[in-house]
Parts: sequence; C-alpha cells; structure tokens
Amino acid sequence: MVPVNYAGLQLRNPVIVASATPSINVEAIKRAADAGAGAVVTKSMIFPDPETGRPAGNCLRPRFMVYNNPHGFDPAVFKRDGQFSFFRNAEVYPTPDEMGRMLEELKGPHGVDIPIIVSICGKPNDYEEWRKLARMAEDMGADAIELNMHAVPKVTTLDPLFISVPKSEVKIPVICKMMALNDDPTIAAKKAEAAGADAIAALGTFPIDGLEIDTENERPWLGYHGMGGSWLRPVGLRYLSQVAQGTNLPLSGVTGIQTGEDAIKYILCGATTVQICGAIYAKGYKVLTEVSDGIDKWMAAHGYKTIEEFRGKALQHLNDPAWTDYDPPIRAVVNEEKCIGCGVCKDSCMYSALSMEGKKAHISEKCDGCGVCWSMCPSKAITMERFER
Repeated sequence: MVPVNYAGLQLRNPVIVASATPSINVEAIKRAADAGAGAVVTKSMIFPDPETGRPAGNCLRPRFMVYNNPHGFDPAVFKRDGQFSFFRNAEVYPTPDEMGRMLEELKGPHGVDIPIIVSICGKPNDYEEWRKLARMAEDMGADAIELNMHAVPKVTTLDPLFISVPKSEVKIPVICKMMALNDDPTIAAKKAEAAGADAIAALGTFPIDGLEIDTENERPWLGYHGMGGSWLRPVGLRYLSQVAQGTNLPLSGVTGIQTGEDAIKYILCGATTVQICGAIYAKGYKVLTEVSDGIDKWMAAHGYKTIEEFRGKALQHLNDPAWTDYDPPIRAVVNEEKCIGCGVCKDSCMYSALSMEGKKAHISEKCDGCGVCWSMCPSKAITMERFER
C-alpha cells in the first residue's frame, strides 16, 4: 500500500469510498475499512424536514441499476473491465442524530482505524444551516468535512459561501466536492481555494439526469435518474485536469474508477486520491483492494515509490503541438510482426486505406491519419507516425 497525505489526513492508501450508499451506515463503513479503503466519506448528513421530521430524500424501490448491455448487467463483461453505467434515484439521507450515533460507534473501541470524512449538505442560500452541520460534524468526531456542493435542492454553480461559512466554524479540514458543469472548472477551483477549501473532490455525481428504456417491457427502467459509472470517466478526467490547472490544493478524483489503471489516470491528471462508488455496486467492496493493489503494481512497474513523483504528469501534454500541427502529416503504420490479421482495422476505416494482404493489414496513401484503426487494433500493431510528403 502507498500511504498519502490528503488535506492533512494520513491515509494508508489513496483509495477512498465516495459519499453514497456504500458508506451510508456503520456496517457499510466497517465493510469498506475491512476491504482496504484508505478513508471513507459518509453519505451526506442533511437536516430532516422541520415541519414533518421526515428525512431528506426518497426511498423509491427499485432505485438503483447497474447496466452494461441492452438487457441489464452482464458480470462477464465487467470481469473483462468492460465499462458500465450506474443509474440511481434519490434515497434517504442520514439525519444529524443518525450521524451522531454512527460516529460514536465508528470512533469507539470496536470502530474503524481509517479517517471518517463526514459529508454535509445544506439548503441553497441557507448558510446558517451549512454552519450548523459543520459544527455538528466536528463535534461528533469527524476527521474532516466534505461539502456536497449540489445542495438540496440542487444548484448548478459553485457558491463560495458554502465553503467559507463552514470553514470559519471548524478546525478540521474542509473539502469541496465540485459538481457544477456550468462552471469553468479552472475558475471554480480558484474560487474554492480563495474561500478556504483544504482540498477539492471532482467530479461528483453527474449533474444531468438520464433515461434508459426496457424494450422488452416497453417502459423506462427507472424513469429519469442520476448517472455514474465507468463510461463517464473521460468527463471526470477532463474536469479534474481543468481543476488542477487552477489550484495547488490536494485533489480527489471521482467518477468511473474500477481498476488500478483508472486510478492512475486520475493521479496523472493531478489527483492525490481517488473515490469509488459505482464499482462497489458492480463488484462488491473487494474492488477497493483490487484498485489499491493495481496502483502499487503500476508504480512498481514504472519505477515510482511515491504518488508525488508522477502526480499531474499528464497535464504538461494537454496542449501538445503534435496533436494540432498540420505538417508534417501523420499516417498509420502497421507492425506486421504484431499484426494478427483480424481485419478489425479494415472494417473500421472510413477512407478505404486499409486492405488485407497475406493475412496482414496494409495501409495505402489514402490514410488520413485519423487514428481509428490505431485505437481499435487488439494487438497494438498500429502506430501513428509523421512522414514527409
């Protein structure tokens, strides 16, 4: 395991359970700790309705769905690290009273030995509510606070007062979980840092609802729903990379992490830690150890001993002129020793530049250098190279 420091917290490894159902109660958090989590972020603590006393959220059944094929979920696809979608509708959130009882047990002699980050979420514009929640979390024994910046109901832009008000109330680290796609992530990160955030987690639950249809029964699977899963990882990576360009705060990468290599991608974009949710639904808590071990193996293979040695290393290549320079042009080149003659490249070429000769792929001067064949070749026999006209 590779230990890290995240917002002043000492973690045994960089893998954190994200704020969601896998951290909704004591039993879930203990399972996460036993499975190797470096830390846990609790399900968001929210005040109940002041008039009815009803906890925030809904308890629809069914309200979750893991989906990776037209008919639902195929475990065989996931075992090959195939991408999946995670759909969810709202669920009931812990009240301060419930969170207090959770922290009392988790911090007791039969609790857990990893940091517990309490997620809090107040109403838009009710800054006093955010302050009270922060004070309660610290008094309960939280090691840090993560701010669920969606608020309830959702907001679509980052409000720095959601950060500065709780920060002025507590001494423990305050982490801003950014979720607003309407904001420029680089500018929003600067605002979060100026407001006093000790770290930033991004990108949280994808803030656009989706819909999927059950064609057999001719109806929606869950109605309009929130979205997550590994297919959204490229969105999360872009968002985090832009955040990293606006701040030097510690970052936690969220969305679409199911393997050690997925975690490495976020670290290369500037993250110190990663947070996992959907993959726990798809594979169980054991995925936490698998991701942590995967990070260790990748680091060993690449000669790294600490995350800081390669954190953010991909950022320097984001504006690589090799991607934008017109001349000299780029063309696909086949390594015949690696080519297995499958013909996938030929079928996918839109420029009719590929042919199969002697069970080997050959590329003509029609090649546009688009890169589709390069990305699809199962044996990595195709490279993209510049050439003189």
